[in-house]
Amino acid sequence: MTRYTCIICKKYFLKNENYQKHLETHQNSDENEIKYIDLCAGIGGFRVGIENFMNMNPNIKFSCILSADIKEDAIKTYNLNFNENNKKLDIYSIIPKDIPKFDLLCAGFPCQPFSSAGNKQGFNDKRGGMIFKLLDICKEHKPKTVILENVFNLISLENGRYIAEIVRLFEEIGYHVYYKKLNSCNFGLAQSRERVYIICTLQKEISFDDIQYNDDVFLRNIIDTSDKTTNIENGFGEKIIELHRKSSLYGCKIGDKRGGTKNIHSWDVQYHGEITDEEKKLMNMILKERRKKHWAFKKNITWMDGMPLTENDIRTFYDKEELPLMLKNLTNKNYLRLEKCKDIVDGKRVYIDSTEEGYNICKGKLSFPISQILNPDGISPTLTATDSNKIAVIIDNQYIRTLNSLELKRLCGFPDSYLIPDNVDIYDLFGNMATPPVITALLKIIYK
Repeated sequence: MTRYTCIICKKYFLKNENYQKHLETHQNSDENEIKYIDLCAGIGGFRVGIENFMNMNPNIKFSCILSADIKEDAIKTYNLNFNENNKKLDIYSIIPKDIPKFDLLCAGFPCQPFSSAGNKQGFNDKRGGMIFKLLDICKEHKPKTVILENVFNLISLENGRYIAEIVRLFEEIGYHVYYKKLNSCNFGLAQSRERVYIICTLQKEISFDDIQYNDDVFLRNIIDTSDKTTNIENGFGEKIIELHRKSSLYGCKIGDKRGGTKNIHSWDVQYHGEITDEEKKLMNMILKERRKKHWAFKKNITWMDGMPLTENDIRTFYDKEELPLMLKNLTNKNYLRLEKCKDIVDGKRVYIDSTEEGYNICKGKLSFPISQILNPDGISPTLTATDSNKIAVIIDNQYIRTLNSLELKRLCGFPDSYLIPDNVDIYDLFGNMATPPVITALLKIIYK
């Protein structure tokens, strides 16, 4: 006999029990409530934003009837804070007609298919195809309002083709569609987080011109100065603090493949062992030369940002007798590596065996304990799942550590009291969420 599951209370019913009547007890509990579903919910950025809005507008009541996310850590955090027992759920497994009636759909649908940090596969990626699942749900239920969030690249990718297609698809089923790129730093957060927000409405018209922005907040307002623990390996941390005391490193990035006054290299820190000032000079010259396009022409490869240079190549700009010994020492200490040239084959960079080996810079920005040191008088870059665990703060010019959970919450607009379960990847959680203050601001223009 057929069994049905109520996706709200997770109870099972046999066909001869009145399943539909049971659903109606949820649907008709309060006709004045705005019922919503929270899809790709993450740790609850949309829901916190909605609750903040309700606190400001006690005459408007929202009720979440369905929450779903595919990540175990995310749904565990969500359940802890909203006292629920949701299981991790793939949105693709939801049958639209089984969802009770609702008024508002919220979804921070996966951004990787459109992100510069991903492969930009767009709708060709299963996660990018999530928009079609959301459309199916909207076709079935016609909620009055839809709020979607994604990376701002969605607007420009393929000259705007993806955002134009999303607009067309929602307009095709009767919605007015509005979208705008907004930065969380304009809503009282000390984080630059640009995202595109898409609002679809069935009846009322809205305008992003009505949105209310907040005063700027800087990192010194949110840094937890009481936390003087150090989770950076001692040797590296001590060398960074030593350099910082000589000349401020606030706002500096750490990575070997870029130059500039605000970039620190591993040879500046002596991370792989001490080298001479002359060897540092050589490293800086190789760093600049390896990006020049004439080398690609000489090697008959497609130009790319950073190509290996042979000893003879290097002699054209550093012709000294001790060069072979310097290159050997820098290679032994992992500042340089010997490798073949790469070329573009079927859209990918691959090594070309027929090319001569040359010297190249070893490490990228994620190869070190930290990738950036925050400036207390500035704001944080966008937190991402891949590198927010390498963003560091300096406390009292004595301690250096990565961002702690309290700072992550404040940077993303969650209350200090927000609970984080043990044994979860907090950097992944806060790199993949919607910022509540922006959601609250959007609700103000929708339900004004």
